Amino acid sequence: MNLTHEGGHMKRTRVIAGTATVLLCAAVAAVGALGAVRSTGADKLGSEYDASSAGNATLTIWWLGNQEIPGIEEWMKENVALYEKAHSNVKVQTVLEGTDTYITQQKTACKSGTGPDIWYNWGGNFSLALAWAGCVVPNEEALASADLKPVPAIAGTRWQGKTWVYPIEQRLYPIIYNKDLFGKAGVNASKPPLTWSQFVATAAKLKKGGVQPIVTGLKDGWGGENLAVAIQRQVLTEGQLINDVVNDKLSSGWQTWLTKAMQLKPYFNNDVNSLTYSQGLARFQAGQAAMIFASPGWQQTVISMNKAGHHVGIFKVPIFANTPQASKMYEDTPGFQVTKFAKNKALAGNFLAFIHSPARMAALYNETGDIPSDLRWHTTHYKSPTDGQLMQWLKPGFTYYTANYYPTDMDINGNFVAFQGMYGGNTTVSQALKTYQTVLGKWHQRQAVELQSYKLWAKDYAR
Repeated sequence: MNLTHEGGHMKRTRVIAGTATVLLCAAVAAVGALGAVRSTGADKLGSEYDASSAGNATLTIWWLGNQEIPGIEEWMKENVALYEKAHSNVKVQTVLEGTDTYITQQKTACKSGTGPDIWYNWGGNFSLALAWAGCVVPNEEALASADLKPVPAIAGTRWQGKTWVYPIEQRLYPIIYNKDLFGKAGVNASKPPLTWSQFVATAAKLKKGGVQPIVTGLKDGWGGENLAVAIQRQVLTEGQLINDVVNDKLSSGWQTWLTKAMQLKPYFNNDVNSLTYSQGLARFQAGQAAMIFASPGWQQTVISMNKAGHHVGIFKVPIFANTPQASKMYEDTPGFQVTKFAKNKALAGNFLAFIHSPARMAALYNETGDIPSDLRWHTTHYKSPTDGQLMQWLKPGFTYYTANYYPTDMDINGNFVAFQGMYGGNTTVSQALKTYQTVLGKWHQRQAVELQSYKLWAKDYAR
């Protein structure tokens, strides 16, 4: 498990909350400029662009490498070598940035109008904050339609009729469970719970059998976000979340999911507020708890634990809601964006199309274990039983990581605080709901410019 990655996720959340207003000051101008980026649709883009026509050129990429996806730096090194061999006139420079300063560096580049041709970003509002500020161009202005069609996850950043990040992996979130501990408590490990009532009953039986049912850590906040997304997405779609933000009023689904979350409180470790998520994960890896809600990099956790003699498996977050999205997997959509200051946007798109080629997507899976975000990667190429399960679970489609569809204030001062209070204190469901509503109300008062972008965003989900 890549613990640095989890820290990076936390840091990007905290940093962007303080910089969103500055980035969004150019939002109105950005909307007006979208149609002016290219004067004609006749130019070739992405994989259709002739890189030799670029002359001697250099592409610079900012990204986070192994901090985000263990093993991906070697994959990118191969990409660069292969691309430069195929296009001797192009040099590709990759620059590893630190998670502590990454968002700040992006903000500085936006303000100065100088920076890389391509940068890494996360899905939802993280990518869109930079689109709202006019710092990046949409996928449709750097990539060919043939490059975009096999990557349905681009829809997770649709805004103003276009999409704003080109995902490379499907960052999926199951529950991981220890089959040996299930057996110890007399629970059938071959049939993990499918429904919420079965989930609660399983947790109760584990506890009665002397096994810690579920473990997490909330000290750093990440565990709260992790749990909130796993549960709230069953009753709240991305469009509903955006509309709740616009209307400054939480819909009924919020109380529903918080009530379900509270039902799990007796089955978590009683020191959640004293542990970071990584420390909670360490307990699970040591065989001290039966279940944990997965975090980025969980594939490595499963592999390492099984190699160490533990018998570990996965199951989907059990269902409690009768909604179309309840039974689907959910994912974050990290990937790359072409910046507004890219010297040759079509060339940048050509490189992104290259790393999305079937051969390079196959290499991504082989070298990192992460599921590529591209339909051209054949699902029969999976190597592990858990990946085989994911392939089956993805067949009906997927939903998105809900924390990327409301302001980061509602994550940091909402999800983090609410779960610390509910699981580590005496906060009630009603009090937790009030916490979220209060945070949203304050955000409305402070973030008038960002609110206008959310209003435009809501129109994409009303179509």
